[in-house]
Amino acid sequence: MRKLALSALNSIVILLGAPAATLAVGPSLDPPPPVVAGAEHTTLYSGRYVLGFRFYRLGDGSWYVRFESQESSSHMDPRKRTHALISKDDGRTWRETELMAENPQYRSSPSRLVSVNSYDWRYDMPDRRSYYEARGLEVRNTPDGRIAYSQGAYVAMSNDNGATWTQRDIEVPDQALMAGYRDDRAFLRLDSRTIIRALYGKPVARVRYYEAWFLRSEDDGETWSFGTLAANVLEDASHGETAIAQAANGNIVAMMRSEPALGTSMWVCHSADRGKTWSKAVETPLHGHPAHLLLLQDGRLLCSYGMRDQPVGIRVCISADNGQTWRAEHIRVLRTGEDFKRDSGYPITLQADGGTLLTVYYLTRGDRTSVELTRWRLPKK
Repeated sequence: MRKLALSALNSIVILLGAPAATLAVGPSLDPPPPVVAGAEHTTLYSGRYVLGFRFYRLGDGSWYVRFESQESSSHMDPRKRTHALISKDDGRTWRETELMAENPQYRSSPSRLVSVNSYDWRYDMPDRRSYYEARGLEVRNTPDGRIAYSQGAYVAMSNDNGATWTQRDIEVPDQALMAGYRDDRAFLRLDSRTIIRALYGKPVARVRYYEAWFLRSEDDGETWSFGTLAANVLEDASHGETAIAQAANGNIVAMMRSEPALGTSMWVCHSADRGKTWSKAVETPLHGHPAHLLLLQDGRLLCSYGMRDQPVGIRVCISADNGQTWRAEHIRVLRTGEDFKRDSGYPITLQADGGTLLTVYYLTRGDRTSVELTRWRLPKK
């Protein structure tokens, strides 16, 4: 297991021992930003709990949403059911489909697709807890009485247009926990050869902070390099779920969530060399999580994210300088409601040919969650 430097270990002790009053909190009393005018909201699904969104525009122009439902809100719950919906009219109407469509970005040629991610939670019996903890892994309980751990990464390839797949492990450093979005906001294909996948996790079990990492391939998934995208434990910052996108100037932008115990601001960093190296992470005025980044047709960069302090809802912010700055005055409210609970968000936004934006997300009201979609237009510049 990888060892931390003494200074980092000292910071861990400081973090774990810090009184609650010293920890950063979100601006729950701030006046909310303006609401986007003329937005149209549609409920796609309502159930006990939903997670793991995928939202794509397919090659025939259809819009496709896939997600999982389960009876508990635990992300370690293995009892999941998959749902898929499709729209042929730019998101105005939807129907259920059996189609299990893959992300169009996976494709590097008419027949070849490459997917890469960390493994999802793996499960075992409770009497095996000491075995995994002895290996330095973070072990958690599940709603069905088992234990769960998350370790390792993989690449999956298809050379027959998705009819069959081969999968193999990617060699990565030992970590106490390695995770990633189950959707593809952390996946970026730069060209037919270059792929980047953002991951996050903990180098040591049971510390409060996360680090952000990345996998990068320059040969369409055959070989991979692993690196650190952001790790600011010495600054009492946590960098978790990470969205990445390529800006209009070619730079890559990464927007990372924080853990609430260490503040609700999201942090941003950039790469000017196609993801090989990254700038120091900088705190933004965007409070909430997690993010999705989209390069708009006019060259600006859009960040969509869930606001989990009051007033809870879905917010967006536009950067006009390739993601270098994100200003509070550019934040807009896409959705808000007094009955929305904090476990809401995970928006993904795509843009239709005519400029209309479609944002899919989930909202929790009472003990139920719903998958919802908003069709909206950009505020005028």
